[in-house]
Amino acid sequence: MKRFVSDHPVLAFVILTLGMQFAIVWVVGLYLSGLPEGARIHDSEEAHMVFRFRAFGPLLFAVLLTAWLEGREGLKNLFGAFLNWRVHPKWYVLAFSWKFLFTYVGIAVVFALGISGWPGWGAGTGPEGLGRALQGMVSNLPFIIGIAFVEETAWMKFCVTRMQQRYGALVSCFIVGAAWGLWYLPMLIIGEGVPDGYPWHMFLLSMIALTIFLSWTYNMTRSGVILLIMQIVSNCAFFIIPVLPAWFHGNAIYINAFVTVNIITATSIVFIFGPKNLANRPRARWDEHMPVKEKRPDEAPVEAVSA
Repeated sequence: MKRFVSDHPVLAFVILTLGMQFAIVWVVGLYLSGLPEGARIHDSEEAHMVFRFRAFGPLLFAVLLTAWLEGREGLKNLFGAFLNWRVHPKWYVLAFSWKFLFTYVGIAVVFALGISGWPGWGAGTGPEGLGRALQGMVSNLPFIIGIAFVEETAWMKFCVTRMQQRYGALVSCFIVGAAWGLWYLPMLIIGEGVPDGYPWHMFLLSMIALTIFLSWTYNMTRSGVILLIMQIVSNCAFFIIPVLPAWFHGNAIYINAFVTVNIITATSIVFIFGPKNLANRPRARWDEHMPVKEKRPDEAPVEAVSA
């Protein structure tokens, strides 16, 4: 068993993570089916808390698999990128602004083409509505930071860098991005834990594009701090930007515009930097900061070992 997991760590992670996710969401779906029409899981404080902490499953599996396979050195590698904060200031500017930039560019194009009107600069109706949106963001901030830490550690560092040991960066991003999107798919189906009205196919495309964008950033910087900020900003932005379908009676035009900008950006990165590394330097690999181990007699070269 350990030999199989050692040769296929990302596959093991995806099976465990998606298995847990689909099982819990299935139970939640059964729970919701017994509630009065229109009831949501957050109507039950206990059920909502259990459902929220399910989101920390990917980190749990990433830590357990790493500790089992590589011990202390592996755990140092898993979290080591969060100590790398000394990067050019332009990356911090990008980290704090990217979600707002992508979203408002999408909104501006929709408005300029006459597809829909200008929705305003902030969520809610007037200063009072924006104030409530900000209050909701602040009250959820500890959870938002926690989820950002989970996702960047599990999906980006554990999965993408391991995949990049065998495959090129673009192929790795497609595989991990699809799995990451599938993690959210059952939540989209039951309408819990994700924004209401977000078209599932656009969400999956957005996750693949996001994985490419984040991988490019990490391959260029090797900084977990930058990725953490980018994910925190991503999770905060939609609290205060008028883009979610719920603000517009289910109309998804503005969120679709954001996804389109996200996809165009990811595509541009591939053309500019190339699919092999998605960077102007060698792509980040899981083993680049690991001590060199003695190869087993029957072990294939690193590039041939399946991720």
